[in-house]
Amino acid sequence: MHTKKLYIAILFSFSVLLVSCGSDSSPEVSNIPIKVEIRRFEREIMGVKSKAELTDLLKKNEGYVKSLYRTFPDDTAFVSHLYYLTSHPETRKLYDQAQQTFGDLNEIKQQFESAFKHIKHYYPAFKEPKIMTTFTGLENDIFVSDSLIIIALEAFIGPKALFRPNQPNYILRRYSAPYIVPTIIRFLSNSYNKIDSKDQSFLADMLFFGKSLEFTKTVMPDTPDSLIIGYTEMQLIDTWDAQDLIWAHFVDKKLLFENNPGKKEKYFGERPNVIEIGPSCPGRIGQWVGWTIVKKYRTEKTDQTFQQLMANSKALEIFNDSKYRGQTED
Repeated sequence: MHTKKLYIAILFSFSVLLVSCGSDSSPEVSNIPIKVEIRRFEREIMGVKSKAELTDLLKKNEGYVKSLYRTFPDDTAFVSHLYYLTSHPETRKLYDQAQQTFGDLNEIKQQFESAFKHIKHYYPAFKEPKIMTTFTGLENDIFVSDSLIIIALEAFIGPKALFRPNQPNYILRRYSAPYIVPTIIRFLSNSYNKIDSKDQSFLADMLFFGKSLEFTKTVMPDTPDSLIIGYTEMQLIDTWDAQDLIWAHFVDKKLLFENNPGKKEKYFGERPNVIEIGPSCPGRIGQWVGWTIVKKYRTEKTDQTFQQLMANSKALEIFNDSKYRGQTED
């Protein structure tokens, strides 16, 4: 199966070297009607005074419970656990820190408004999802569907947080506020990123990820590529300089038409580095190469619109038309 699920650990993610290219310049979207409202559900949860009051709140928000926790609001064990979290002194300190860190969420709201306007420019039928922020005691981070977005703010306080998600450092650095909206937009790209379900190849996965990254960059054109792909700027520079070696590895190992999920995971999944290529090659390198191919395709096929790119499920066609062969170009 294609790795279509973009877990938070796969975030995102060259502001220095690469700029999205193609036939579409950044459009004027200021007059596109979009209304973004963020419900501060964490304040409602943290304001309850009893289990009964919490149960009543959860029953009135069953969709929230089912989406984020995969359970039901009348699950007594779940309610007891959640009430324990909301009333524990240490988790309340973390909640207070999240409130101080994020304030009125104005910056995040503006990012959503801009991104949603860009999506609606390209896809007029787009309807903005409802957005809720919440507090889960670091048990969740983000939930995204076409109709609902849930953000556990405490997971994204950043390095100064009293407590942080249980993730290795190479993933943990992406749990900070600037990554929230690019990550969510990348999830939303799934609805527009057409694939051929019969093509389970390494190349098809590369182009799926590449298109998801290009979607995010296109609707968030002012966002640094480092926040979209989740590499540091130095990793982006080093990877760009080494792409001929990376591509030679793909070709030498005959990976492009590889279907084995275990082999593909080494190049698309979360790892501190891809040791098969070299100790300094960052994890998810297949995603980065896929994005580079898509960027090259857009410079070669200037007659193709962004929407046509996203609707093109023929990975081999995109690859061939891109004329990409691992070349380093200035």
